[in-house]
Amino acid sequence: MAIFVSSLIRSMDGMEGIATWVDQLRDPQVGVELIAFTHDEAYWERLEKTLQGLTCPRTFHGPYVGTEGACSPDSPEQAHLFASYRRTFYLAERYRAAHVVYHFTQTTFAADTAAPVIDKRRHQAEANALAIQALADEYGVTVLFENLPCPGTRLPLHTNAQYMAFLDANPATRTIIDIGHANMNGLDVASFIERYGPRVESYHFHNNDGERDQHKDIFEGTFDYNAFAPAFRRHTPRADIVEYEPHVQLSGAELLARVDYLKRVYLA
Repeated sequence: MAIFVSSLIRSMDGMEGIATWVDQLRDPQVGVELIAFTHDEAYWERLEKTLQGLTCPRTFHGPYVGTEGACSPDSPEQAHLFASYRRTFYLAERYRAAHVVYHFTQTTFAADTAAPVIDKRRHQAEANALAIQALADEYGVTVLFENLPCPGTRLPLHTNAQYMAFLDANPATRTIIDIGHANMNGLDVASFIERYGPRVESYHFHNNDGERDQHKDIFEGTFDYNAFAPAFRRHTPRADIVEYEPHVQLSGAELLARVDYLKRVYLA
């Protein structure tokens, strides 16, 4: 397992800086998560240039700006989704990324949305996700399906039960658990990983107040990372951890302190 620092901690403009900072640590247990945005050609060129010089472990977060996983079959949106991920998987294979994170959707629904409407979009999203899985297999890349948040009074594409039903129906799929999202959605993470542990290959670690997707520091929220560590070590000891706090501007010293904490408490 490894600890990855998300480049979103320094925003799109600071991607090279955080990647270089991690690389210069020369720590085989510490790498960088790079966001494979495909909507901005200048950013993509910077990403490729950055990858050429990296020696540290790396993962990719798949594109989620300008893509929609719950799009209709044979639509321009679906063609764009598949083209974006083909491009991402090519880069992931070329630079040996540990995994690529995938979002089922960027959409939530108004509270009065009829259930058949959501069901249709969910079925579309799941069919697209399985096509993305097949595409990842073609490139020999690991794709991880992330649990997503549902803020406020809006309705999600997947309830916790529906997310687990997708995993049950598709046993070859693997997952990344976003702790902040789980904290918002009331997912019992310890019970979840007891059931699905071998398929949980990574986590996004950040925190919030249990209601909003605040992406706060791991020590600033209602999720207790100290209390969760024994379950992590018991059920997912080989899973990666991504330090994922794009709304918090941590200094280099603070990032190192978080990495040291994760090594002591989670990797020990």
